[in-house]
Amino acid sequence: MPLTGKDREFLRRIDHLKLYVLLTAVAIFVYLLFIPASELQMATSIVGLALCGIFWVTQRLLSFITLLDLELTRIMNVLKRTLPEAQRKELFRE
Repeated sequence: MPLTGKDREFLRRIDHLKLYVLLTAVAIFVYLLFIPASELQMATSIVGLALCGIFWVTQRLLSFITLLDLELTRIMNVLKRTLPEAQRKELFRE
């Protein structure tokens, strides 16, 4: 099953996520170095929100991978049922 434009866009955004996570980690580290102790609670809240966002995107990626796996499994089952014996042996040999 070919990927749709929406799927390709999602994968491209996930690829950019690596850079965003790295920049966020550096920014948080620098911020925590220079803030007074009284603002530490706010900084912790910001870190928590960032981690929630990363978790949400990771869950979307895992859902996408699960859908791909289900679709590929369905296709392989159809191929097993419809291919002639010789082609089936060649395709599924391990």
